[in-house]
Amino acid sequence: MLSSLKKPRALVLDDDPSMQRLVSTLLKRAGYRVSVFQSGRDALDSIAEEKYDVLLLDLMMPVEGGMTVIRHLRKANPKLLDRTLVLTASPESVIASVSKNVAGVVKKPFEQKELLGAVKRVAKA
Repeated sequence: MLSSLKKPRALVLDDDPSMQRLVSTLLKRAGYRVSVFQSGRDALDSIAEEKYDVLLLDLMMPVEGGMTVIRHLRKANPKLLDRTLVLTASPESVIASVSKNVAGVVKKPFEQKELLGAVKRVAKA
C-alpha cells in the first residue's frame, strides 16, 4: 500500500469517455494514480480535498469544463495552475488566450510521447 501513496497523482477532466480511457491508461502505465472527472464541479470538489501533482483539463466541454476550473484556480489556488495542462482541439486563438494561465497546452489529437513528456515536465514543477 505504501508504494501507491508515493505515486504522483493526476486529475483528468474530460467529457469524452474514449479520451478519458486513453489519457488514464497512458498515465497509469507511466506510474501515476489517476482520478477521472466528467464535470468541472466534481473536479473542483476533488481538488479541494486531494493533492494533485498534475491536472489535465479538457478546455471545451458542454458544462463546467476546463475553463471553469482555471477561473476558480486563478482566484483560489493560482500556484496549482503551474501544474495544469490543457488538452484541447480548440482553435489557436482560444489556445493563445488560455496558455498564459496554465503550464502548457497539449493539442488533440496528440502523440503519446508528447502527452507524457508534458505531464512529466509539469508534475515536477
